[in-house]
Amino acid sequence: MLTVLSIAPFVVAAVLALIIKALIPTMDLLLAWIIGVSIASFGTYGYDKSIAGRGVTRVPEVVLHLLTALGGTIGSFAAMQIFRHKTQKKSFLMVFWAIVAVQIVVIVLLVLARR
Repeated sequence: MLTVLSIAPFVVAAVLALIIKALIPTMDLLLAWIIGVSIASFGTYGYDKSIAGRGVTRVPEVVLHLLTALGGTIGSFAAMQIFRHKTQKKSFLMVFWAIVAVQIVVIVLLVLARR
């Protein structure tokens, strides 16, 4: 079960990205990926919150962080707020905001490099 919880969100993200790209052929594949991984991330956070405290295998935190790091930041943040999930765990939040900071730096550098 742990393997499924670790791999499934990324497969879902890829499938969603391909569906989005097929439905909107003019959309950049990177944007389709960001939308797909954000949706997958949102769903994964929601699922993890729904099983919390039930004594079943949870989604590993590294999976939640990887979804964020691979472009699902918007979905991750939205899920954290809507489901009130992982909003009190300081160690989780430190990693989450570090990922966001790195993403911001990368975006700024990419924008400056295009000038």
